[in-house]
Amino acid sequence: MKQHRFPIISLLLLTAFVTALLGPLPAQARISGEIDLGYVSYQADEQGRRVTDAHSFHHRYSLLYSTDGLLYDGRVGAYNVSVGYEWGAFDTRIKQSDDRGGDLNPSISAGHLLYNGEVVLDPVELPLRMKAYSYDMNRIAMDEDTVSVGNTTMIRPGLITDLLDGTHINTGVTVLFGVKNGLTNGYNAIFRHIPLVMVDYRDEINKDTRSATPQDTRLRRLAFVSLNKRDNWFHYRTSTYDDYLNPNQSYKESQFQLGTIDQALSRRWIDLTNWLKISTDGQFTKHATPDPTTTFQAYEFNFYALANRQTWDARTFSSLSRTLDQQGITLERTIPVYASGVWGADIDWKGSLYSHDKRVRQPDNTLVDTSDLSGMLRLDMLKRSPFTLGTILKAEHADNDGAKLISLEGGLESASTRRFSRDYTLYGSYNIKYFNTSDRNQDDSSYLNHNAVARLAYDPSTTYRLELEENVSVGSGTNPQDFSNSAIVINSGFNGYNTGSTLGSIFQRRDNTINNYVRYVTTASAYWSPLPRTRLSLTLIEDILTQPGAPADYLTTIRNTIDYSIANFLVRLRTSYSFRNVGGDTLDLLESQGAVEYRPNRNLEASLNYLYNVGKVDLKTESKYIDLRQRLAYNYYTFHGLERKLLEVSQEFSYTQTKNYGEFTTTQDTATRLTLGLRYFPLSRLFIAGNVRFSLLDPGETLEQVYNGTIGITFQKLQATLDYSYGRRNDSDNRVEKRLAANLRKFF
Repeated sequence: MKQHRFPIISLLLLTAFVTALLGPLPAQARISGEIDLGYVSYQADEQGRRVTDAHSFHHRYSLLYSTDGLLYDGRVGAYNVSVGYEWGAFDTRIKQSDDRGGDLNPSISAGHLLYNGEVVLDPVELPLRMKAYSYDMNRIAMDEDTVSVGNTTMIRPGLITDLLDGTHINTGVTVLFGVKNGLTNGYNAIFRHIPLVMVDYRDEINKDTRSATPQDTRLRRLAFVSLNKRDNWFHYRTSTYDDYLNPNQSYKESQFQLGTIDQALSRRWIDLTNWLKISTDGQFTKHATPDPTTTFQAYEFNFYALANRQTWDARTFSSLSRTLDQQGITLERTIPVYASGVWGADIDWKGSLYSHDKRVRQPDNTLVDTSDLSGMLRLDMLKRSPFTLGTILKAEHADNDGAKLISLEGGLESASTRRFSRDYTLYGSYNIKYFNTSDRNQDDSSYLNHNAVARLAYDPSTTYRLELEENVSVGSGTNPQDFSNSAIVINSGFNGYNTGSTLGSIFQRRDNTINNYVRYVTTASAYWSPLPRTRLSLTLIEDILTQPGAPADYLTTIRNTIDYSIANFLVRLRTSYSFRNVGGDTLDLLESQGAVEYRPNRNLEASLNYLYNVGKVDLKTESKYIDLRQRLAYNYYTFHGLERKLLEVSQEFSYTQTKNYGEFTTTQDTATRLTLGLRYFPLSRLFIAGNVRFSLLDPGETLEQVYNGTIGITFQKLQATLDYSYGRRNDSDNRVEKRLAANLRKFF
């Protein structure tokens, strides 16, 4: 049988006991509260017939008393107590015609106790610190429009249709006993021989059964942590989670942990020498649930080490785990080792070893083994010569339940330095990868990747830069596409599997599962900075892919960027054009986006943003998308007496078009909107606002008109608004919408 206890009484009694024991406590008391009232009326007519008539009224009240103080001027501790209550309700009536869903009358009222109690005992002369707390300061939240009143509304109804409240109690106590900084008495020598002990208990209760999304859960956690010797910590943690509405989600978990993990779950490091430190821990976890598929027992051991010498450093983060669940017994081991250093004045090196093994013994005694072993070594040499030299070697062995993949990779690269030229930069690299697969059910196969890159850059001045690059890739053999390597990537110049003919993906090399191919990628780029804070670039990419038995695939891309930015003006333009030709079948795509912003002073603000895409989705369909948004705002300030804002004038324009040209049909959706707004402040705390929005929608050449007026006051302790909206649409239904809303919020 579940029990939800409210521990605030115990905390208040504890505070009263401490107060009576230690004498009068200096405190600061405060009373705060809030009143929130709101009313909404929404009506919609079609062809002169009322199709929706809705009214919503909500009100919320809260009152909170707070006090805090020190215990004996802080020498013993401090306390903080708040007590209050909050209540809220809404009543919504929605009348609709039967073809719109019929009448709906959501209504909820709820209230709960607000409280926050915290006591901290931290005596200066004792090795003890205790913190006890309990709070439920969750405030009522009201959701709008969770119930639909129409799919094509011009005005957002803003009807309250759900209330989130309930009980959300967090309770806990943390006791830390042991030596701490600041102890000055003669018992300090005795306390140093007492191990540090921490006990932490937390209880979280969440219950809200009246909401549209009810919940009723409780989570209890207990932790006992003890410092045995130096940095060797012992942990015992237990958690119990009860879900009273969905019992299958409940669970119980207990965990034992021993190692260099402190009470805050931070890893501690032990210095074995002045250059070597380690950290290690082991833990056992038992997780039990009503569902056998999510019940498990697990052991986990971790060993971390860091070594740092003058010419090299190394690190490892090894782990070993054993898990028993419904799938069987899983043994998993991960051993990564990373190292780097310098060799003489001209050579940098770095290397790594990685081993991962996983063995699953299933309930029928079947074994499933997977493993991955890889190593890497890289040398960067001749750093002070006109040309540097770099070399890399990689090896990897992957085993997936008998299917094995051996991967080898080697590469050389060289780049010029300033000793060669200040204006020219040269770069070249060659890389080769070999893959060999063996499977007891299939014949062995091999695959070979070659990649060569040559790059030339010319910088005649700080304002110009030219680049030319040639990238050649070759693949031959049978692609081991069923394997997923971690160190050596197959066909690394591709972006991944082909996910379909979307507007952008068909102009990318995405199919890395191909076998034999030759690919040439030529890139020419130019960069120009004619003025400070100005940068222009132009890039041309020619990508040619050839495969045996298939037509050549030509992909041409042109990109242009323009960036200009100063304190009050910004221009950012991005344009690209892609053209693809496969066996005479052509596809093309033009993409352009840009933004212009102008803010000469605090009075004026102007912006223009656009997005334009047009291209062929496939050989028979062309798609077009336009999104244009423009905004202009002006603020006028008065200087009579205290400077303040007097008037805001705004104008917004948007145009959106989506069009698909098919072989037999053509579809087009267009929306053009113009919004004008005005906000006037006759007094510093009083405003009068008005907005008008005209929308032209196609197909149908539908005209929508929405008018809105608002008056409001905004004081520090008082906020009130009165809002009225009227909308009209002249299509076949001649829809008319009206909305009246009033809101009042008072703070004290």
